[in-house]
Amino acid sequence: MLITRRPPALLTLLILALVWLSWPARAELNLPEMGDPSSALISPGQEQQLGRTLLREVRRTLPLDHDPLINSYVQSLGQRLVSSTPDAHPYFSFLVVDDPRINAFAMPGGIIGLNTGMISAARNEAEVAAVIAHEIAHVTQRHLARMYAGSSRIDLATGLAVLAGIIASAYDPNVGQAAIIGGLAAGTQARINHTRANEQEADRIGIAILAAAEYDPRAMPGFFERMMMLSRANPDSVPEFLRTHPVTANRLSDSQSRAEQYPRDGYREDSLEFRVIQARINARQDPGQTIAEHTRGRDQDDPVSRYGYATALLARGDTQGAARALDGLNDEQIPRVALNLLQAEIAQRDNRPEEAVRILARLNELYPRHLPVVHHYADALLLTGEPLMAMTVIDSLLNEGREEPGLLHLRARAADQAGQRAVSQETMAEYYFYLGQYGESLHQLELALQAPDLTPFVEERIRSKRDIVRTWIR
Repeated sequence: MLITRRPPALLTLLILALVWLSWPARAELNLPEMGDPSSALISPGQEQQLGRTLLREVRRTLPLDHDPLINSYVQSLGQRLVSSTPDAHPYFSFLVVDDPRINAFAMPGGIIGLNTGMISAARNEAEVAAVIAHEIAHVTQRHLARMYAGSSRIDLATGLAVLAGIIASAYDPNVGQAAIIGGLAAGTQARINHTRANEQEADRIGIAILAAAEYDPRAMPGFFERMMMLSRANPDSVPEFLRTHPVTANRLSDSQSRAEQYPRDGYREDSLEFRVIQARINARQDPGQTIAEHTRGRDQDDPVSRYGYATALLARGDTQGAARALDGLNDEQIPRVALNLLQAEIAQRDNRPEEAVRILARLNELYPRHLPVVHHYADALLLTGEPLMAMTVIDSLLNEGREEPGLLHLRARAADQAGQRAVSQETMAEYYFYLGQYGESLHQLELALQAPDLTPFVEERIRSKRDIVRTWIR
């Protein structure tokens, strides 16, 4: 489903909200307001704490794509690149923004955002990997912290204003540039020069990450060159990636020279998962176009094209047509998880929840604690009236310490269906907290404390959580 563009007014509110939130966060992170050069950069630990705070703000503000299969693929690709980065910490998080424009952004602590339009527009998997590797380099080289290291006031309010501008610039460059400049309280030209130097360094390191992960490093300059060609062909429609990641002739030439230093052969081919995810994104963003292209195309027998066609038909409500499109496909043609999840989704939409549970139970045995499987399996169990089993499946993943708001929402539904009102509202409070909706989180905890099934042990746990949320609100 295509999410419409957020209005500029919302982005202005994002900037104001982030600056406002800096006051309680400043005490938590204990950042200096003034300092000598040794304190000009926040510590890596502080940067990760800041990243976690901003992650909740991004969840609250930006139109994220919550499709578990798409998110699992991007997380897997991102972690593969992180594991090939010598100086990277293990706490990177990768978000998918439901936006057809070509763009990506990075935040401190290892938060990487990637638009669905970026995946859709890529000619191959190496181009998607190139963009992610570039953003990883911004994080490992601490460019975001360095952007405001020269300010006379080094505090979290300054940092949040700058970072709000970085996020906002992905959706309205004018708002973003104003926020960055205002947050830095520095000259425009100095900021641009610094940004260009950072971009060139991120290219250099990103190319090395690509090669280490066995992706063709030429994908990075190739992608840049294609973006520049698109902007020249239509000057009124410059790709958002170029607005937030300015590409100059010197930068393009430098990245080409560095990529040519690596061998030309021996790199990964496009994975089947990449082709399927790209087809899924295209089908969800524009079902009509996917259906038309498949119907008149020469690749009607191509398994990935049939998968995309089935996804588009299901988006239009044609469950019978979607089932026929998948008929005969096997897990050598389409990855088992993607194929079975779509088959289960068709069964659910066709009012056959028991068949969906059967498909997903078998899949859960093969891929236990795999996010897309757990999410769909728990949802199907709720439709067949098995909330306690759904909670068990969900907890198998949440007990690993994963921060998954979507699973928390499902768990709250399951607890409510099982008659566990206090636990349901406690879980909803966690869900809202991770979405940055602290007031609603507190409200759910207050309701939980009034639930008729509240036990002393659960009450103590909820009161402890309430104290934490009240601190954030203050």
